[in-house]
Amino acid sequence: MPYDDFEDDPMEMIGMVMPGEPGQLEAMAECLVEEYVHLGWDARRLLTLFVNPMFMATYRIYQQKGEAYVRELIDRTCAKWVVMVGG
Repeated sequence: MPYDDFEDDPMEMIGMVMPGEPGQLEAMAECLVEEYVHLGWDARRLLTLFVNPMFMATYRIYQQKGEAYVRELIDRTCAKWVVMVGG
């Protein structure tokens, strides 16, 4: 087989769903929201990440935890970091 003729591309990205333990979904959600708050996203813009099925991780959180949970998480995280991010 020639050097660059692969049956399976070893550099191909493959997504996997990892089994999670209790509390990991919530921790991941908080980390994701914090990351975007640090980038300067507001609550309205953050919510778009959760309601759009194109964003699989955040949409899964939205489906499993509900809109009220996501809105509360976004509001709490924005309030926590507003001093650090926006002053």
